[in-house]
Amino acid sequence: MSEKSDLRNLGLTPSRIFLMRRLNEGPEEDCVGLEMNEMTGRELQAADYLTGAKLAEVVRGWQMSFWYRLTPRGRQMLRMLSALGL
Repeated sequence: MSEKSDLRNLGLTPSRIFLMRRLNEGPEEDCVGLEMNEMTGRELQAADYLTGAKLAEVVRGWQMSFWYRLTPRGRQMLRMLSALGL
């Protein structure tokens, strides 16, 4: 089985990987991710999957806003995907 099909078995579709990259917009200590109100319905569905897979988390922000951001596990997975050229 190829590495790409292993990733499909994990549910890491191209749209979910793309969102992971969007959530990773800066260094870990400064990265806030994306605010829920600014995400499309498709992005929210992908983010819900990533949260269930422990690759992303929801955090409360200023004035009761909510954000999705990558977890340390999500950052590690993204580094692995980058190493594979994905």
